[in-house]
This record gives sequence, structure tokens and C-alpha cells, in this order.
Amino acid sequence: GEKPVVTGAFTVESFSVMKDFQLAIRGSKEALKEKPLTIFSCCPTSPLKWSDVTSQNVVDCARYYIPVELISMPLSGLIAPVTLTGTLVQHTAETLSGIVISQFANPGTPVLYGGSPAIFDVRYETTPMGAVETMMIDCAYNEIGKYLGLPTQAYISLSDAKQLDSQAGLESGIGATLAALSGINNISGPGMLDFESCHSLEKLVVDNEICGMSLRLIEGIEPKDDFPALPIFQELLKEQHLLISEHSRRHLKTEFSFPGPVIDRASRPRWEEEGALTLNER
Repeated sequence: GEKPVVTGAFTVESFSVMKDFQLAIRGSKEALKEKPLTIFSCCPTSPLKWSDVTSQNVVDCARYYIPVELISMPLSGLIAPVTLTGTLVQHTAETLSGIVISQFANPGTPVLYGGSPAIFDVRYETTPMGAVETMMIDCAYNEIGKYLGLPTQAYISLSDAKQLDSQAGLESGIGATLAALSGINNISGPGMLDFESCHSLEKLVVDNEICGMSLRLIEGIEPKDDFPALPIFQELLKEQHLLISEHSRRHLKTEFSFPGPVIDRASRPRWEEEGALTLNER
């Protein structure tokens, strides 16, 4: 495939097995370095610690130039300061420590500046990934990663809802939009529900549309060959429409984002004629 698989090892010994599989596929250490098959998620243990397993995973990945995404998970108000700034300071320290470990093991090994921080909701004793403050922390540490010249990763555009419902759409839509506007490089949230503990294929289909809209948003509005615009408007005044205009045909598919059939854009009569299906049914 064109993209590596995001994975990880839960023991020191399992890394060796996963590494050997990758070397067998690529054929050599140099070939694996040139085109990695995986990105390993390596997580410090908040507050401000690394376990023997994950720190060794960072070192082992570095020795084979296997990219790692460093996933610091401070929880505001529980195992990190309750202020978002304080949580950012802790996230930065934990992530930088992982970078130091990897670069000491093998200078130049690829690293993603990632994370999965969250606030702590004391009412429910949960860590809402769909909270706006959680998304604010994600976007802020992305800025720190960019400042350091590193590619960034975030668990964003996911929901704490337990099924594909209005809450799932609300939280995922806001997250994807903020991630796109912030320029986060690697988004790990689409398809996720229930505080990262569940993956929904149905939600992944909807999130694909959300991400498509978000990516179209950041393309912005750019003038094409509309200037001077007089000939186009002369045609419009003459024909009273531009449906079959050469200008429309040339730009229609690049100027507009056309979602798949899961998104309802039909008139009510057509929607009823086609079965009056809800989003979940589609």
C-alpha cells in the first residue's frame, strides 16, 4: 500500500517478531528505511515517566529507522495540571523526552510529534476526547510540533458517543475541521467512538465524508479563469443559465466537493421516493 500501518508492540519481545516480518517483506534494512511499512505508537506514562517496554520500543524502532509517533496522554485535572497551558507544558516535556531517546539511539530516525491528551470530566470520571478543550490542546501542541519542524499526529475527529448518532457527528465534524485548519499531518480519530475504545465501520464511512469536506475547506477560494468575468456573464444573460457552459464543465468537479450517497442532498419528494432513509440506514 501507499501508506504505512499504525501499530505498536506491547512487549519488548514482540517487536523483534514484527521487525522480522517487515524485513522479510522489504528485503533489507535499507529498503525498510526507504519505505517503512509501519508507524509504531509509543506512549510515555503520564506523569513524566517511560515504562521499560515503551522506552525499549522507541530505541528498537530507531535502530531500524522505523517511524514512531510519540503519544503523550496527560489528563487535565487528574494526572496533569487542570489548566490547558499546564497540560501543554507536561505534554511537551513528555514528547520531547521521547524524541531525545530516539535520537540518542539513532540520530535522524523519523518521529511524529503526536499525542492523545484529554481533559478529565469529574462528573463522570471519564476523559472526553470530543470535548472542545481536548481539541484545543491537540491543536496547540500541533503548533509546538510545527515550531520544532516535526510532522504532527493527533487523536481528533472522534467521538465519546457509544454509537453513530448526532453527538458523534457533532464532535467528529468539529474535530476534523479544527484539525484541517490547524494543519495536523496525521489524524487518528476517524471511525472511533467511546473514548477511543471502539471502532465503527459505519462511522468511518461518515467520517470519510467529514474529512472530505474539511479538506475542501482548507483549499479555500481561488480565482480560476474568471477574470475578466465579462464573457461568462454575457453567456449567462444570453442563455439564462450556465448548466452546460464550457466554463461550468471545466471547473465543476474541482470547485465543488461531491459527497457519496451516505449524505442526503435530495429534495424531499425524491428522498421519500427513494425510501426516506436516515443516515444510519443509508
